[in-house]
Amino acid sequence: MRTKVKFFSLISGLLVLVACLLCFGGVLSTPRDFSSPQTMIRLVDDSGSPLGGIEVGRNWYDSDCNKEGSETAVSDRAGISVFPKVPASVGLFTGAWRKAYSKLGMCGSGNGTYTTIYVRYHGLCEVVPRGKPLHPVGQSNQDPDGVWFNSSVDSQSNTMASLTFPHKTRSIKYVLSSRSQK
Repeated sequence: MRTKVKFFSLISGLLVLVACLLCFGGVLSTPRDFSSPQTMIRLVDDSGSPLGGIEVGRNWYDSDCNKEGSETAVSDRAGISVFPKVPASVGLFTGAWRKAYSKLGMCGSGNGTYTTIYVRYHGLCEVVPRGKPLHPVGQSNQDPDGVWFNSSVDSQSNTMASLTFPHKTRSIKYVLSSRSQK
């Protein structure tokens, strides 16, 4: 009879431990009201003059709500493209099991959001964040605010600039400067 009591106590203790871990993971998570924050990208040339008519896109993913989306726009005459906030209702315990598992597991699934902005310039350009130094990290670069920056060329010889923002970013305001390559 003692073996059954020990087994029952062990199972009950494990269930309480798992419940506490889920609660702890939920309490440590930060409630947010967005899947992707409001985004404003301003495009200028190397002298600071605005660049209108440039394609700007936003891709986002919210693992807590299992939602994703994308939008494209064209910069206006002031060189600005604006994307509205994508609302979400993420509370303390949204995705608590995944959060607890990702903290305990060796290969966590991650949680939260990511937002990537891409800009497609016409022709070959040198593109850099305005007023933010970049430091190389592998094949990409990162600015002091944790924004990942990458520049490449698409199949039609247009320059593609890609920015990936940290998942805790609550508002995006970013300026890119470009110079045409001759």
